[in-house]
Amino acid sequence: MSVGIDLTNRDAYDFWHREQIRFSDTDMLGHVNNVAYVAIIESGRVAFARSGLLGPLTKKFVFVMARIEIDYRAEVHYPADILVGTCLISIGRSSIVLGTGVFTSSFCAATSLTTLVQIDTETRRATPIGENLRVVMEALLPAAPRAQT
Repeated sequence: MSVGIDLTNRDAYDFWHREQIRFSDTDMLGHVNNVAYVAIIESGRVAFARSGLLGPLTKKFVFVMARIEIDYRAEVHYPADILVGTCLISIGRSSIVLGTGVFTSSFCAATSLTTLVQIDTETRRATPIGENLRVVMEALLPAAPRAQT
């Protein structure tokens, strides 16, 4: 998916979350396992949502993951401190796309695009994003296109 933003560039992100690689995140080759990246990206995404940037959390409407794409760019080994950057890429009728970058102190280890769909917890169906929330989210969108990945 072309997003118009270079997700390997730290400047693409306004929100950051710190994580620490655990020994259990590694595989037989000694680097962070591909499955661990899903949890790392999730931690960044949850911290982003809980930050209040997307408006207040509610019990009636929640976002659930519908799709995730991950590009593994470099090996990370235990122990390591990493930063997870998250940004809003796009807003659809009932969905949003978040961009994520996983960085060590010197390089980008992975990038991700995650599609989240807003559902009504009572009907368990996708529901349109309300106008108030949409206005809050639109303020988070990049002002101008940036270099593509």
